[in-house]
Amino acid sequence: MASAARENDPLFQPYQLKHLILRNRLMSTAHEPNYSENGLPGERYRLYHVEKAKGGLALTMTAGSAIVSQDSPPSFGNLHAYKDEIVPALRQLVDQCHDHDCAVMIQITHLGRRTGWNHGDWLPVLAPSPIREPAHRSFPKEIEDWDIDRIVADYASAAARMQAAGLDGIEIEAYGHLLDGFWSPATNIRDDNYGGNLDNRLRFTYLVLDAMRKSVGPDFIIGFRMAADEAWSEGFGAETGMEIIRRLKATGQIDFLNIIRGHIDQDAALSKVIPISGMASAPHLDFSGNIRANTKLPVFHAAKIDDIATARHAIAEGKLDMVGMTRAHIADPYIATKTRAGRETEIRPCVGATYCLDRIYEG
Repeated sequence: MASAARENDPLFQPYQLKHLILRNRLMSTAHEPNYSENGLPGERYRLYHVEKAKGGLALTMTAGSAIVSQDSPPSFGNLHAYKDEIVPALRQLVDQCHDHDCAVMIQITHLGRRTGWNHGDWLPVLAPSPIREPAHRSFPKEIEDWDIDRIVADYASAAARMQAAGLDGIEIEAYGHLLDGFWSPATNIRDDNYGGNLDNRLRFTYLVLDAMRKSVGPDFIIGFRMAADEAWSEGFGAETGMEIIRRLKATGQIDFLNIIRGHIDQDAALSKVIPISGMASAPHLDFSGNIRANTKLPVFHAAKIDDIATARHAIAEGKLDMVGMTRAHIADPYIATKTRAGRETEIRPCVGATYCLDRIYEG
């Protein structure tokens, strides 16, 4: 690519999200490399993200996901957002990524039923209803009012820690975890004020958003990584997903969406959310673009977008605002630098073998 053409490359146009200016349209979405040390991001964790910042990435999303409560037992090396000690550790990571003009956000969650009781402090697994998740096989306790009050407060205090650490924003995890467990008829069969109609199913989410905004103020960036269609007869479909997004937008409290399509309670289903080698490239890109067009919210997305041509298409056609090339950046953290230098042929390709994910679960 000639120099002038590179300057006009859609991938390298800056993007403004509220007050934050991102230098290009490439990001690494939240994932957990299992590099944490006692729930904190140590040197290996920090250097992992700093290397991607050096490689020219605009935004790296840490954690997959950082847990807000002690009764959300860590399942795969999760960071512990409920610990005060995480603030200076994250601050060092953030400062070093900022030195390379790379923004840093973090994904936070309560894992709900997507974990095991015999991790962390061996506390009971919680869920909106006592429905087992096949992948992790725990029998969850039905969440009670006092659990809800406590966890809402935990989200707020975790958000305050992330802000104190200098992070550029927070992404709330809502696919297969506690928050969206209330949204889905597959996981919520309650008959109280948190079950039944959609307003009730969103009640816990509204409480969490209100508490977080009171904690960090109106200017701090908060978004959702969420399934907008569970693609599942037992769950909710695209129409309900769009209505959930409309109601979240109406709160005036969210700044972006990171779109997922599918459900992750079983490995076979998960492979459609995170497509593997041999499966179609970017299978949910058009779906995500439709959400962007219909909601006018900033939309991020990652699902087997593993080559520059597809990423460029996603931005040029207005399907996404930020394109996630997450596994691709594990294969080669210097994608942006090589592309800007006209060296796309030197990018080490991601083949989608999912070895990076399999490694997380090795002892």
